[in-house]
Amino acid sequence: MNAPARTASSIITPDGESAPRYRADIDGMRALAIAAVVLFHAGVRPFSGGFVGVDIFFVISGFLIGGIVDRDVSRGSFSFATFYVRRAKRILPALIAMTLCVSAIALSIMSADELRKFATSSAASLLGISNLWYFRSATYFSPDAHLDPFLMTWSLGIEEQFYLIFPPLMLLLHRFDRKTVIRCIAVLCILSLIICVWGTARSPVAAFYLLPTRAWELGLGTLLALVQARRPFRPARIVRESLGIGGLLLVGAAVFGFNEQIPFPGIAAALPVFGALALICAEGSTINRRLLASPPLVGIGLVSYSWYLWHWPLMAFVRICSPETPPVLLLSSVALVSLGIAFLSWRFIERRFRHQGGHQPRVSSRLLLRYGIALAVCLLIPASFYFGEGLSQRMAAPGPQIAAVLAEAHVEPCLAGYGRSQLDRSAVCVTGGVSPRVALLGDSHAAALGPSLRKLAREHQYGFEQFTKASCPPLLGVTRQMSSHPRHSAECLLYNRQAITSIMQDKAVRTVILAAFWSAPFEPDLAGADESYIDRGTSIVPASSGAVALRAGLARTVASLVESGKKVVVLGDVPRFAFDPARQQYSEALPVRALLQRLFAPSFHLSGELADERYVLPPAGETSSIVRRAAQEVHGSLYLSLSDTLCQSGRCRIREGVKPYYIDAQHLTRVGADAVLTRLQSAIWPNRLAFSSDR
Repeated sequence: MNAPARTASSIITPDGESAPRYRADIDGMRALAIAAVVLFHAGVRPFSGGFVGVDIFFVISGFLIGGIVDRDVSRGSFSFATFYVRRAKRILPALIAMTLCVSAIALSIMSADELRKFATSSAASLLGISNLWYFRSATYFSPDAHLDPFLMTWSLGIEEQFYLIFPPLMLLLHRFDRKTVIRCIAVLCILSLIICVWGTARSPVAAFYLLPTRAWELGLGTLLALVQARRPFRPARIVRESLGIGGLLLVGAAVFGFNEQIPFPGIAAALPVFGALALICAEGSTINRRLLASPPLVGIGLVSYSWYLWHWPLMAFVRICSPETPPVLLLSSVALVSLGIAFLSWRFIERRFRHQGGHQPRVSSRLLLRYGIALAVCLLIPASFYFGEGLSQRMAAPGPQIAAVLAEAHVEPCLAGYGRSQLDRSAVCVTGGVSPRVALLGDSHAAALGPSLRKLAREHQYGFEQFTKASCPPLLGVTRQMSSHPRHSAECLLYNRQAITSIMQDKAVRTVILAAFWSAPFEPDLAGADESYIDRGTSIVPASSGAVALRAGLARTVASLVESGKKVVVLGDVPRFAFDPARQQYSEALPVRALLQRLFAPSFHLSGELADERYVLPPAGETSSIVRRAAQEVHGSLYLSLSDTLCQSGRCRIREGVKPYYIDAQHLTRVGADAVLTRLQSAIWPNRLAFSSDR
């Protein structure tokens, strides 16, 4: 990310700061880091842990920029205006240029709703707060992160926030002796690491995106610079060689050994971080001289910041325009194209602006004001996208209709999110004073049916109750374990116990509908390695026996409800597609996007409103059979297949005219739910007169 430019006798850091001498091997470290990140994003399998390249960048940035701040503070020459104008000169010109170009592309291929989301993330990146934005916006129905062109800027936000805090901290510590300063920085790094490990286990999203859990990575780089400034590190040759080999092995182990399922950052981040520290300390080793300081790696290191900026938006646009997951060869080609663009960005933008004047506080203040004005002007673009409602007039006639259906489906007040375990008994979720009543229990797939069931209940003069929680199938004693949400299993267990107990005790409820994404923990493209169903009703069933836990939990739930006098309807899940039907409709409504889709995926074809079953992903682990058998084992329960309702003769319906049935690859819209439930209503709703006479 932060690539220096070489001069005759000095290194120009990412901020245009001059360090005492140039180290080509650090450019080589940047090259390894950015190559790992880009190849990971391209899906090149051996680089399954390439995301750790960002952690290597953090260490390098802390070592260089933190060391420079310490040097200037120690000399009494530190100036906030000079420091921040150098940060602006390094970060903003390339970022603004990329944002302008990417915005033009987005205008031609994004729907109105997508363009509004694009506007918020681009504004957050320009303001240096994108990590905070992605943390705050990480909800259950967040769009696929791979489709956000500015996702990669979260790490820039971390760095900029670190450098807002670090200079004042160094000025505060300057009154103490050198040894005390080093000890204080070391203590802060240890505290940050402890928070990181603790946070990764309890709130992985926060641990990934927020500065307190990442500061130790930048801090250790800074600490190394402080220690070397106090006592230069000149190890014996065998020590240098050992550090070089050991550092490269640590980095390689993380890049090739990690994957997206590993809890991260956590203690796992120590592997690439200490590997990077070892490589910095190994100056002069064979690894550093022959490999890291080689001209090809130094050249890539020089353009690493621009390559980091450009590769991800281009890959995101390819994913947006591709109905299915783009092949590795296509994404690798995009990576090469972005490298060419990165060279042009470095040559004509980075180098030009980095060497502008601004080494005096007064001159720096004026330049900082100019950059502030340029940033404000650039922010007018995302503001116009957002407040202009995504410039929906760009789209063909079906666009607004598609958007209206999708917007309605994203509003579901009765779906409890992660972190919640209390039942919502508001008037929206529970119809009071109406008897008999129908109850809906389940996860987000069940919640997608809620508005349609509520309407049908009203038409049949029934009351309605809905208790649904994200990623929480309605199972007694069985819960879903999720590595991305460590506390979810306990929350789901408690939520279901409360919901099912409440339904069992409510005599007005006579029909209970159970629906869920039953196969979710078994889907390899969605679930983490340790995700499964866990049976807490009798004993803990190993993760490999998740199917056994699912069947036991569902049978237990159905039996308990039937014994309490309820009619139970178990709904099999809807089809899940290898593409996003809603996004596909936008592709058909935007000419440039449609053209690019034909270029990227020439073999993709839909039959009007139908999708061939080759685009349908079968439920993993024979889940449909498990759910069907568990439901049919108990007398008084009924199993209905939603998939059979939507799919016939080898094709599955994905829309009705221009109105989409799905908001993504698996969740129904209100239109889709209406279509499915209207066909099944005679089986779901018992005769009201019969109900009255039974009482």
